[in-house]
Amino acid sequence: MYLGATQMLFEIIFLSFGIVLIVSATANILKKIRIKREGILVSATVVDIHRTSKAGKNKSRTQYHSVFEYRVNGEPVKTRGPGAAEVKYPVGTVLEIRYDPQKPERILVGEPVATGDIAPILIGIAFTAGSVLSMICVKLPKLGDSAGYLVFAGMLLLFAMIIFIIVKSLKGAKNKFAQHVLSGQTAKNVLVAAKNENSTITFQFVNGNSINYVVPESAYNDLQAGDWGNLTFQGSLFIRFERTYR
Repeated sequence: MYLGATQMLFEIIFLSFGIVLIVSATANILKKIRIKREGILVSATVVDIHRTSKAGKNKSRTQYHSVFEYRVNGEPVKTRGPGAAEVKYPVGTVLEIRYDPQKPERILVGEPVATGDIAPILIGIAFTAGSVLSMICVKLPKLGDSAGYLVFAGMLLLFAMIIFIIVKSLKGAKNKFAQHVLSGQTAKNVLVAAKNENSTITFQFVNGNSINYVVPESAYNDLQAGDWGNLTFQGSLFIRFERTYR
């Protein structure tokens, strides 16, 4: 009796753990799908790289997170992007991302919407399937036990269908919006003529023409009036300014 109750407790724990994994990973995927469909496309600049480490048995696992800066309703917003085993976007890279209009700090940076969530779903399915099969006492039936074979085969077919549906939906839900790393054109010997309000800087070209650009907060703080350098831009979009001397 005691062993039976203990077994039931573990079955419930494993079942709950599996369901939590599936639900949390699926909810995360649905959030990304919503950002893909309803998110606002904006140009963002990589202003920093954050490094995180997780200790393992033999060595630590390092993840690099690009920090993106973009503007929402004229206000600068900084958000840490998804982690990668190497630096995917160096500091200064300008690219198009999508942000959630309800939570602007939640972004989508071009990766498939299922990135990082497939493994938890598959692990959750394994825990859930094992727990359910144990609860209904389904074991490999003896030869000749046709009813047992039918039950066992039915459970396997059910979970195979669940896995197939999830995998198919994940493939169909990949983020297909084009992720453009912006390059633009570069003008040399450009003067930082003035620093204005709202992170706006006036740049003056060698021919005397001037143009105002809203720049990332880090660039605004770093540049000073009188600096000279190379200005990279695309139409009305500032990309970067490489100072040559001040």
